[in-house]
Amino acid sequence: MKKLFIIITVMMLNAAVIYAQPQEIQFIYINGSNNNDKKMTDWFFEGVQKMHPNMLEAFNNSEFIKTKFLDDGKYKISQLPQAFFWGDRSNEEIKSLNSDLNMTKMFSPKLAQTVRQLLAHYLHDAIWVSHYRNMHPVIDDLHKQVMHNYNNNKPVVLFGYSAGAFVTYEYMFNKLPDIDVADFVMRTKLSDELKTFIKTNKRKNTCIDALVESGLAVYSAEDKLVPNQNDEEIKKKYLELDNYTCDYCIPNGALKGIVNFASPLVLFYSDISNPDYSLTYFNKLLYKYILENDMFWLTVNYSDDPLGYPTTRNLSYKDLKDRVDMEILPNKGFLYSKSNVKSRRTFMGAHTSYWDTAKKFSKAVVSAYEDGYRLYNDNSL
Repeated sequence: MKKLFIIITVMMLNAAVIYAQPQEIQFIYINGSNNNDKKMTDWFFEGVQKMHPNMLEAFNNSEFIKTKFLDDGKYKISQLPQAFFWGDRSNEEIKSLNSDLNMTKMFSPKLAQTVRQLLAHYLHDAIWVSHYRNMHPVIDDLHKQVMHNYNNNKPVVLFGYSAGAFVTYEYMFNKLPDIDVADFVMRTKLSDELKTFIKTNKRKNTCIDALVESGLAVYSAEDKLVPNQNDEEIKKKYLELDNYTCDYCIPNGALKGIVNFASPLVLFYSDISNPDYSLTYFNKLLYKYILENDMFWLTVNYSDDPLGYPTTRNLSYKDLKDRVDMEILPNKGFLYSKSNVKSRRTFMGAHTSYWDTAKKFSKAVVSAYEDGYRLYNDNSL
């Protein structure tokens, strides 16, 4: 009997060891502008295959990353990368653009034409995807990929290259469940009766997409989120809100963080740093959610990349809390920009060099994570 007990105990311990395998974190790489033809599409996918082994090595060689990000063996990074590709969605517009550019060849100097074509192809998709009507289908499809990983027990980290930084930002902005609906409606012109109804019937925190998809709110022409004005409709839709939150928002823990690189985000999204922008309230909620939910937002650019802009100056937890002017309960989350590493490429070549200099860039990402974590979590110094 004693031997049987020992055998059963050993079997149970072995099963526990097998069961306690590290949970995989999936890295997803998102393309930028000018990936409309086969040559540039292949360039992006080949770049992902070059970068991921170097990113994996850099993360796994950092003791700090092992302790903080991988939580002492609780997590490991997936050996295989994933890509999310949206570069072919503006093909029709690109064909029209090329036709117009061909017409200018007849009267334009060759150098001016070359620069014109270069700028047009780099900037077109960045402008195209920044429009809400074009962006929304992109982030909906990205959400499907994130949810597929989540349902397979894989949280994700998103790497947004160039205009891909717009996609990561809009994805978080629209789909993180950072909105306390009761707090949101108290800032609107709804009736006192309706405000009382919402405060009485508590619902989960939700996201902008759930509010819009449920019909509780719409975007105005001025980019303001405006509540539905029909009280009876609001009551009905509000009671169904948790279902929309489940369908359209990112579940807690599904997204570990984002790394934007070669990022011109602030050139197109001035609301990130402009305190007078109409949606600043939602940006504040975004920052608060990141800090309170052990997430990170890194921006890593080469110093000689003419299109790489820091998201903002690096702020400590106290600085950001004062700027947001909300109560924040910090939980290892942070935001950090790093733009002091040189690619040692030409002025025009630096923006596309991240993939070819993947070893150097991967080390810069790890350094940014370490520095950002320390800035917001003094006890790790």
